[in-house]
Amino acid sequence: MIKPGRLWIVLFLLPALAMFLLVYLGPLATAVTTSFTKWNGMQAPRFIGLDNYLRLAASAKFQAAFGNTIKWVLAAAFIHVPFGVLVALVLFKRPRGWRFTRAVFMIPNVLGWTALSILFMFIYLPDAGILNGLIQSLGFSDFNRNWLYEPGSAFTAVTLIWLFFAAVITLITMSELMAIPESLADSARIDGASPLQIDLYINLPIIWPIVGTGIIIAVTSVLKAFEIIFLTTGGGPGDRTINISVIMVNRLLNSQEYGYANALAVVLLLMGMAAILLVQWLFRLGRGYRDQ
Repeated sequence: MIKPGRLWIVLFLLPALAMFLLVYLGPLATAVTTSFTKWNGMQAPRFIGLDNYLRLAASAKFQAAFGNTIKWVLAAAFIHVPFGVLVALVLFKRPRGWRFTRAVFMIPNVLGWTALSILFMFIYLPDAGILNGLIQSLGFSDFNRNWLYEPGSAFTAVTLIWLFFAAVITLITMSELMAIPESLADSARIDGASPLQIDLYINLPIIWPIVGTGIIIAVTSVLKAFEIIFLTTGGGPGDRTINISVIMVNRLLNSQEYGYANALAVVLLLMGMAAILLVQWLFRLGRGYRDQ
């Protein structure tokens, strides 16, 4: 028999559990099971075993998308997140204008990726774009590059749209920094520690788990990224900026290959799970800094 206290806990959890089963677990189970079928969304799915996954493995487009996705994951983990943490460490010291800087840093998140993508399309325009105009004003009058549609620059141009907009990472890092007892830094200052030494030997070890959390947030966002690529390059030129999400949507909308698209979704799911487990192991998430 359930105790009265636990009964209330169960009752309060039931709506959340029902929503999870309905909104997440049900569609997830459907995606996994239909990834082993040939299905156009209208007729009944027909089981074909591992054929969709074998097609993925043999697809040059998927191989290019997988490679691009891995590059963006590495950029998120080793550039995007460290930059956000660095900004947090600087703002935490409250230099002059830190509130204004924090507000400005949030603007891209307020705009949303769709608006930001369109904005950068105008920045990258070959004839009237701000970037080409700035380079020409520096004395390179003949410089004219179509940043988003030239093979040599497309990948970098798309990456720079999001790479240094790390406001979410900065905010969660600052919240963790503010929770550190001030007495730790005061004791270090009395012993002659510099601000850099306080950051390296006190602040960073304490916020290390939140850095791991930031990497999980950034990597999972990169894995499901769609708007930026779809609105700017569509995955081109060629397959230079293609990713798994773009292929998946194209298969759904253009070819009605729901089984194949769901196989791509399962690959994304597995990549996300692998990234989360790896980060949890490396950063020992779930353990306090005193336990590390």
